[in-house]
Amino acid sequence: MLAYLSAAGARRLLGTVLLAVAAMIGAPALAPAQPAVPAAPLDQLFAQLAQAQTPGEAERIEEAIWQAWSHSGSATVDFVMHRGSVALAARNYAAALDMFSVAIDLAPDYAEAWNKRATVYYLINDYEAAIADVTHVLAREPRHWAALMGLAVMFDDLDRKQPALEAYRAALKINPQLADARDAVDRLTIEVEGQGI
Repeated sequence: MLAYLSAAGARRLLGTVLLAVAAMIGAPALAPAQPAVPAAPLDQLFAQLAQAQTPGEAERIEEAIWQAWSHSGSATVDFVMHRGSVALAARNYAAALDMFSVAIDLAPDYAEAWNKRATVYYLINDYEAAIADVTHVLAREPRHWAALMGLAVMFDDLDRKQPALEAYRAALKINPQLADARDAVDRLTIEVEGQGI
């Protein structure tokens, strides 16, 4: 049946079905997404991340931030995001796109839904859509180092070296232990700005 609907129509139908499922399992389907972790603890985690002295220390802090980001504040959105992540892991990109699009429709201010959809677009080589979604991520969470890294990689792939360098540098300001970003900055600094004297 979904094959006969437009993409937007299929998402609306899928959203309706998911809302009905959420209602059956007792999820607060119509509750707006609220940040699960207050800004202050996240601010503290980001301050710690910027000061991390080793990759291992940074990894532990990153994990805490990812945990905070993984909770939208809505059981329904979290359920949809989980289904999208399962589809993504199975490389079922069409289903993953649908799930993450439904999550965005339900909670347009939830940065991680935009980030996950950007990841799928990147994996299917739709850089234009991926870059557009990353701009939504960064508008909602400017400290999202992974989105900045994705943006940098795409700009680099597209031979847009100056914006790639800027995005890598921005990611490093947030998370200085990103070895790949450091290596890319070293390479691109020479390509973009020259050797220096």
